[in-house]
Amino acid sequence: MNKKKRLTINWMILLTVVWVAGCGSPKDQSEQPLIHSTTQSAEQQYPITVSVDGKEVTILKKPQRIAALSLDAAEVVLELVEPERMTVVPKSISNRSLAYRTEEGSKVKNKIAGATSLDPEQILSYEADLLIMTKLHDKEKEANTLLQQSGIPIISLESWSTLDAVMANILTIGKATGETSKAEEIVADMRGRAEKVKKAIEGTNQPSVLVVSPLGPGTGPYLMGSTNISYDLVRLAGAKHAADNLGLSRTTKATIEQIIKADPEYILLVEWQEGKVDDMNDIMQAPGWSTLQAVKNEQVKRMPARKLLNPNGYSIDTLEEIARWLHPDRF
Repeated sequence: MNKKKRLTINWMILLTVVWVAGCGSPKDQSEQPLIHSTTQSAEQQYPITVSVDGKEVTILKKPQRIAALSLDAAEVVLELVEPERMTVVPKSISNRSLAYRTEEGSKVKNKIAGATSLDPEQILSYEADLLIMTKLHDKEKEANTLLQQSGIPIISLESWSTLDAVMANILTIGKATGETSKAEEIVADMRGRAEKVKKAIEGTNQPSVLVVSPLGPGTGPYLMGSTNISYDLVRLAGAKHAADNLGLSRTTKATIEQIIKADPEYILLVEWQEGKVDDMNDIMQAPGWSTLQAVKNEQVKRMPARKLLNPNGYSIDTLEEIARWLHPDRF
């Protein structure tokens, strides 16, 4: 081979090496844009806008210091995010009769009284980057008005009184916390199970059910009306709520006379402290209680407040439990 040909071949080899080195490996070329694309996609999640009660709430970045000021909201948030992302929850999260997520709640450092005694200044001291609450009591509504002026994004929920409302709130909280996929999975499961209950009880007779519960330690018994989640769960489980027969639309102090008048086929007693129904003694020991058809037929069922009184993602479990109790032949 002459000198000219050898030089030509050497130049070709050198150019090939330079070209390969400059291009890099095929793996490097394909992975680099994917890494960039994933990062960009995550960044584009925020800011987001969440519609709450007809108002738009803008959240600039994924919240890492979430303050859940109501028990219903705290239960949902703790199902969606790690406790480390929460800065404060209600003290009631520690009560196993009222809450499911007690273990996760115990890992959240700050606890507040909540509900009827919210202190806006105390809440702001926790430096949360997202506030979530339910406007149920007057104190909560007052606190919400003041907190709206803080500039911190706040998700103020109106109602959890139906299973549909619970599922809608789970989706709202999921979007606000950056956990949309988890929320959608939970709601899809709830809807599927609710539909199975609906099909199972089709064509059954609808017995009357009365729900009796204290509203807190020492309050005595109340008849639960349509403003509580228990009303919707009873109806979805294939029963008529006895409160309708009494003309009650709201929760009302219970009397044995009212209960005798309703004479329900089934009675649900809510335990504020699990295993105890001391608050029911006034009616359960009253003359006439033993004459009720639900009592005579042994159709009185006890349930802790976390199942029947307090709305949360586990309300679907309660629906299934009540439906099986009322219509055992369909399950």
